[in-house]
Amino acid sequence: MLEKKQLGHRLPPQFVRRTLEDFNAGLLNADTACSQLRVGRTRLYQLRAAWLKEPDAYATGTSGGDHRGRWPAHVHAFLEDFLPLLDPPNFQLVCDELQRLHSFQRARSTVAAYCQAHLPHLVAKPPRKPRSYRRFRRARIGELWQHDSSIHQWWPAASKQVLLLTVDDHSGLNVAGRFVDADTTWNHFCHFRTAFEAHGLPEAIYTDALSLFGPCSSSDHRDPKSEFQRALKALGVAHLVAPSPQAKGKIERRFGTFQKRLVTLLAHAQVRTWEAAEAILQMEILRQNAKTNRSTGQVPDQVWAAALQASQGSIAPCPPAALLDLHLSLRTSRRVNHDQTIDFEGLAYEIAPTQRKTVTIVQHPKRKFWVLEHPPTDVWPPILGTFTL
Repeated sequence: MLEKKQLGHRLPPQFVRRTLEDFNAGLLNADTACSQLRVGRTRLYQLRAAWLKEPDAYATGTSGGDHRGRWPAHVHAFLEDFLPLLDPPNFQLVCDELQRLHSFQRARSTVAAYCQAHLPHLVAKPPRKPRSYRRFRRARIGELWQHDSSIHQWWPAASKQVLLLTVDDHSGLNVAGRFVDADTTWNHFCHFRTAFEAHGLPEAIYTDALSLFGPCSSSDHRDPKSEFQRALKALGVAHLVAPSPQAKGKIERRFGTFQKRLVTLLAHAQVRTWEAAEAILQMEILRQNAKTNRSTGQVPDQVWAAALQASQGSIAPCPPAALLDLHLSLRTSRRVNHDQTIDFEGLAYEIAPTQRKTVTIVQHPKRKFWVLEHPPTDVWPPILGTFTL
């Protein structure tokens, strides 16, 4: 499942309103606002104009899809012949020739969009140039959490271990970290649950393009990208994707720091168990949070505590445990057998009577699963059975 393109599907409405509010107030420049919302400048100003009409209740709608079809056959054929000759692409020249040869007038941006959508294999791609990134801190704690994983031989074992780490962009606080045996969606969900219960919900979480997630532990191999996006949106947290590793410089440098220190600490302690490694990791996280950050000259713990005391953060209260159970879970579906049972992971389970032929499974792998009458939205639907694995 590809990431949905429409803004109303991609980001929570409160995050969109907050971004437009900050942009309108001058706290964000246009480039930053476009990056956060993943829209162009023209669309950004259209969104702001719509938001100004109803700032508190504004919500983005959905268009129902892209209804633009292919252009006339002779125009399309001309483009197929003409585009391979352009290196680099010159869409204004294409516009001029379309008007001269075919009396077909379109804006340069429209021609460019059509060619990219319908004939991308014929559009020459200029060589990529190295990009430089200016990294700014967010204005408030909780406004952005950077998250990533690092697969490394942290201590001697048959296979490498994975460190999951999440850092608050404003304060530099390590809000959560843990060692896991695999880079799975479920392990990331457990990690975020710990962070949410300890600190609350941030406005947005910043990751790479989610190639970091391996196959989830459910048997039907659901797409981890859609699982992650679904869970965060249900909790009201925006998910932002970094365009490149360089754009995640803060979290990447933090992994460098932990590799230089943890490998030595674990070796000195002769660690061979997960419990011993986790204890040293949590000790080091506490130590890093209490040290002065060289980039900011401030102590992350103190910055976080001062912001909370002054009520200047962008942290929402953590939802009840039942909602975390619902949203931070893996989803699948099963057919209901004639004897009111379902088959799951090689066993048959008896459920409450239902008229439905298909039911939804909400699963916490190797722990527990719930059988629901229909796919959940924001709250629990009727539960037909609860089982411990």
